Amino acid sequence: MHFHSLDYLTFLAFAVCGYWLLFRSHLLRLAFVFAASCVFYMAWNPAYIVLILTSTVIDYTVGLRIAGARSPRGKRGWLLVSLIGNLGLLGVFKYYNFFATATADTLALFGVSIAPARLDVLLPVGISFYTFQTLSYTIDIYRGRMQPTRNFLRFAFFVTFFPQLVAGPIVRASELLPQLERIPKLVPQAVSNAVFLIAVGLIKKVAVADYLAVNLVDRVFDDPSAYSSAEVMLALYGYTMQIYCDFSGYTDVARGSAMLFGLRLPENFDRPYQATSPAEFWRRWHMTLSTWLRDYLYFPLGGSHGSAVRAYFNLGLTMFLIGLWHGANWTFVIYGLMQAAAMLIHRYFYRRSGRTRDTVDPVWLVALKICGTLHFAVLSRVFFRGTSVDNAVDVSARLVEGTLSIGHVPLNVLALLLLGYVAHYTPRSWFEQIRVRFVGLPAPIQGAVLAGVGAGLMLVVSQDVVPYIYFQF
Repeated sequence: MHFHSLDYLTFLAFAVCGYWLLFRSHLLRLAFVFAASCVFYMAWNPAYIVLILTSTVIDYTVGLRIAGARSPRGKRGWLLVSLIGNLGLLGVFKYYNFFATATADTLALFGVSIAPARLDVLLPVGISFYTFQTLSYTIDIYRGRMQPTRNFLRFAFFVTFFPQLVAGPIVRASELLPQLERIPKLVPQAVSNAVFLIAVGLIKKVAVADYLAVNLVDRVFDDPSAYSSAEVMLALYGYTMQIYCDFSGYTDVARGSAMLFGLRLPENFDRPYQATSPAEFWRRWHMTLSTWLRDYLYFPLGGSHGSAVRAYFNLGLTMFLIGLWHGANWTFVIYGLMQAAAMLIHRYFYRRSGRTRDTVDPVWLVALKICGTLHFAVLSRVFFRGTSVDNAVDVSARLVEGTLSIGHVPLNVLALLLLGYVAHYTPRSWFEQIRVRFVGLPAPIQGAVLAGVGAGLMLVVSQDVVPYIYFQF
């Protein structure tokens, strides 16, 4: 059930109406949305509802056991149950085949031949997201940063809440559970903000991301030999804009949907292509993943404390795992190593420069840093988007040939690509002004605007549904 479909909008309307009709009963309200969320998840693959319910039961139970443990050893034991249970499921379904094949290939280099058993199942949608969500709950209880909830429905609501279930943002228990304890409120202004966010998200997804994918990016990556170097570079620019509009558009729809339930989900993007360094890029891109790994991996490893070697190791490992989190493929291994190398190089030269956060750069230097950071992101997308290492190498080889023809790229695609980047670099206040003006319009006019947006999207929508990119992770 894709967000950019009539099925989802119908489902959302049904869920929102049922939720507010049960406003006076806290338990019935939670139970209704929990059931709706299960139906939403089962629309992808009914069998995998067992996995998410298993994670829910395990971490609900572990949370209570950690809080009730009388010794540090007991707390650590129960936390280990959560780590093994969640990361075990993630490892088996997402990484088993990759590591089994990699092990067999490595042994073959030494003359040892094995035929590893393969797990021929589809990757459960959203497993990388809800695994990290439930882990945040047990880890925070273990650290003493929150108390466990004794209301199972409330916890199940948190884990399965459908707007953010299959592609984030990664919501922590400390962010959502307290909201479920309060009496929800829904005011007209909140509704207007919600539908505005949903409309913006759909525009990003359908009018920009899908259009660039179908009319430029997919064609070039499917057969890079048929295109010039300039066209390959334009496809990389296109994919860089596509993946941003695709994922941030999903986040907008998710956040807007949650607002209709009187709930707030965290922001996941902050105009990442305005970043002036790789470090700032990852503070702006998929922020809930970056901060999760920072708080639950990088800091526990020691962060930047200790020796310089240990600090570089901690940073490099975290960035490598960010790449590997995205998929069990050698392309993501290389992508993770590229991100790690960029972060380590930036850290090294930043430290040697003697600069501080209070240092003010001239405008020309800021522009140069933004340009450099953007193009590192663009070029590293070769391995993020490539279907295999061979495909990524073919794209890279075509890129460096130096041919300049762009005859295979339609003018409307070029115009859309240019418009996308111009919009990305406009001041944030411009977007805020548009939002405020929309929210201030009378309801009938808002409805007319939304109808116009819907009609426009129908004109450009692809005949085949283009899935959200991050569904595969």
